[in-house]
Amino acid sequence: MNGKELLQSMSEIENDLIIQSEFEFHQKKKIIHVKRRIAIAACLCLCLCGTVPILAFAGNDFAHELLYSISPSIAQKLKPINVSCEDNGIEMTVVAAEVNGEKTTILLSMHDKIAKRLDETTDLFDSYSICTPYDQSGGCSLVSYDAGTNTATFMLTIEQTDHILLPGDKITFSVNQLLSKKEHNNFKIEKIDTNNVYSITEFLEEPDIRGGSDSESESIDGDNMLFIKPDEANAIILKKGVAVTGYGIVEGKLHIQVRFSDILNTDNHGYVYLKNEDGKVVNCQSSVAFWDQSHVNSYEEFVFEVSAEELVNYEIWGEFWTCNNAPIEGEWQVTFPVEKNE
Repeated sequence: MNGKELLQSMSEIENDLIIQSEFEFHQKKKIIHVKRRIAIAACLCLCLCGTVPILAFAGNDFAHELLYSISPSIAQKLKPINVSCEDNGIEMTVVAAEVNGEKTTILLSMHDKIAKRLDETTDLFDSYSICTPYDQSGGCSLVSYDAGTNTATFMLTIEQTDHILLPGDKITFSVNQLLSKKEHNNFKIEKIDTNNVYSITEFLEEPDIRGGSDSESESIDGDNMLFIKPDEANAIILKKGVAVTGYGIVEGKLHIQVRFSDILNTDNHGYVYLKNEDGKVVNCQSSVAFWDQSHVNSYEEFVFEVSAEELVNYEIWGEFWTCNNAPIEGEWQVTFPVEKNE
């Protein structure tokens, strides 16, 4: 699409749709006051200053995203129907859809036409998006894998918050990464000697915290927490992509620090826990994750309300999900209408 075509496509939007779009926009009390003439002027600036290749790269998605930010309902009305698409040798197809009140369930298949890159561990790596005409929340999970046809089937569930989907409304589902060949392991960490756990004296300064959790609170104050300085030279390799980089007693509590490698491309993650002599599981009181300097690897520090003296009565275990394959990249998008249930 060139610059003139983009401007024409935006100018051809019916006036009543524009009026409805602006009304919905102001009803939501957005801070950004975008009107049709400003949007077209912005596109014109792109045409003049950015040259046509920029707009050709953006294609229809640019206009759709711009309008969707103002009015999702109008944007979805204008979105063309496409129940199947293919990229990078993988075809995504809408298999079935059902609307039941506020809940919508959709089955989507991903069929690998050129290789066996998918398997029973395939997920969408949080790279998907869901667009409907109204506010909603949703999720997607793998429900089956057919090795004979190299096809993974996913279930998409959507919960409408304020307005149910009506016959003729359109749903758009997009995804750009698939992650496969993942491993799941749950084992005792033998290399940590619970009889020789000492107090930590070296701490990390100003960690780049990326998240955390606390069993006794909805939030955790990582800024006031002491973190072990990662000891990469003596790291205990648990699995490829997972290593213990420190453990010991901090302020009377057991800290265990685990490094997960290249998490943005592998989704390596997991946790450690304790087991007593009776097999009872003791989970951590809190955990906080922070980045390394390159923002590639993530460290997570698990804190247990267990002293050095008490630790001799426990074993240390870990459960981990790892993947050392790069994600499958592509641009998959389907748009389909809601049909009336018979």
